[in-house]
Amino acid sequence: MEKCTDTVVNWMIRCNAIKETDKELYKYALYSFFLLISPLILAGGIGFGLGRVKHGVALIFPFMVLRKFSGGYHAKKLHTCIMGSGFLLFLCIMLSMHMQCDWKLAIATVIASVSLIAFSPIDSENRRLDTDEKRTYKKIIVFCVIFFGLLDIALFLLGKYVYTICFSVGILLTTGLQVPCIIKKMCKSTKNKR
Repeated sequence: MEKCTDTVVNWMIRCNAIKETDKELYKYALYSFFLLISPLILAGGIGFGLGRVKHGVALIFPFMVLRKFSGGYHAKKLHTCIMGSGFLLFLCIMLSMHMQCDWKLAIATVIASVSLIAFSPIDSENRRLDTDEKRTYKKIIVFCVIFFGLLDIALFLLGKYVYTICFSVGILLTTGLQVPCIIKKMCKSTKNKR
């Protein structure tokens, strides 16, 4: 991806769209933009391959918003992240295609939502959060979880069961990526008490 951002930025410099002195800034911005939209592209692509684009997009929407502020497991290398994300999205889209919109899904979504509120934000080794950031992220997560919960209920009441299922799976996926960090933290805490 670094070669791609270099190529695009160098092309912009040759076209006199940006100055050579701003090269690193534009490389960083382009890289950040790619990281922001890559889940949407990946989910849309996998959904397209499975003939279920709306499943992919509806599933990734709550995930992208919640994941930004909730934290959780992160792969150390970009290619591992993309391959792992692709595999997880494939499984989640397949799951959303075969799930029933019933009370079991509702209970799982409520448990996942409570877990997100209770444990978020989880900072990563690559990006430590200070106290103010943690407080701000916690407020954002509470708001977003409530928003997506109400949206999920509204979609259910409107009979849009596919979207209800996909939103719920997106919430479950976000929570699932926190589980390894929560377990690691609990094990570390238990070890320190001994």
